[in-house]
Amino acid sequence: MARMADTVTLADASAARAAYLETLRDLVEHESPTSDKRAVDALGDRLERLLEARGWTVRRHPRSEVGDVLQAARRGGDGPSTLLLTHMDTVWPLGTLEKMPVRDDGERFWGPGTVDMKAGIAAAIHAVELLDAKGVPLVGDVTLLVTSDEETGSQHSRELIEELARAHDRVFVLEPARDDGALKVGRKGVGGYTVTFKGRSAHAGNDPAGGASALRELAHFLLFVEDLADEVAGTTVNLTVARGGIASNVIAEEAVGTIDLRVLKAGEAERVDAAVRSYQPRDRRVSVDVAGGLNRPPLEQTPANAALFEAAVATGRRLGLELTGAVVGGGSDGNFTSALGVPTLDGLGGVGGGPHARDEHVHVARTLERVALLAGLLADTAS
Repeated sequence: MARMADTVTLADASAARAAYLETLRDLVEHESPTSDKRAVDALGDRLERLLEARGWTVRRHPRSEVGDVLQAARRGGDGPSTLLLTHMDTVWPLGTLEKMPVRDDGERFWGPGTVDMKAGIAAAIHAVELLDAKGVPLVGDVTLLVTSDEETGSQHSRELIEELARAHDRVFVLEPARDDGALKVGRKGVGGYTVTFKGRSAHAGNDPAGGASALRELAHFLLFVEDLADEVAGTTVNLTVARGGIASNVIAEEAVGTIDLRVLKAGEAERVDAAVRSYQPRDRRVSVDVAGGLNRPPLEQTPANAALFEAAVATGRRLGLELTGAVVGGGSDGNFTSALGVPTLDGLGGVGGGPHARDEHVHVARTLERVALLAGLLADTAS
């Protein structure tokens, strides 16, 4: 067990400010929209070299439709092993830097993909580097997973995420904290449906009764499906996109609606799913087809997750930090690992604001505090 004097302090993390920002700038200036495999792979190349130069053993998992996934490992002691979850893809298209350049005003560091979540990748690298510099060993083996399609649902990464989670004792998700700095102790599960109604076209003036309006059925369905929301349970159901019809004088033969679903409990997803799939159109001449479902299970506040949060709170106190937890509406890859029963704590990355917005940024001093926190959780003193 390392002496307290040997652990990473807030002062150590603050002293690494220039090195941390150099890494973050490098990552942000390599634009990496999920949809551009070439761009994401270019960042993957850069990250692979950077990690190997810092003593990580890197394995590359090729992907044909999205960027390759990086798995980097560092050996530690015989304590709990840790999976660090990050992603290098962003929502920003190539060329965003021209309109939204990187800038540092001394307090905040601005740029596309900073807080979501290149700051988290940089945090993983520099937390381990701070421990190396002070000769503090890792409590157990650490794996850093850098995926390439989180922003579009992790379809090409989920299997690997779950495989590695099962092989580790705990998961730290380096997504950003909530804007006020709270760690994310719960996340809603996320789902979606595409519901297609098919009726019968007819001349709207000469023979409206001969038609079976798919649009009318979609209107009835909107009221039905949004009534499935439950504010007390934290369940939201919203029909967010609707389209149908071909001309103003034609009864609509087809209409399509898109539903966004968010749930705090898996049981709520099952309730909504059953209701959506059992919907019967009022006009029996109209058929309905339902596609979709829950694509990220909720990250629930399980006893194992609560214990991991308390460990972070205790480590924070040793550093002089008072940490809080929050439940948020958006999903992350931590939803997958928590659903497997692997202790998971989210929001350990950057502290800032504006994810997916033009004012995206990290608060540098507060983010460096989180680098120190992560180092403490990975060190043998955290056990």
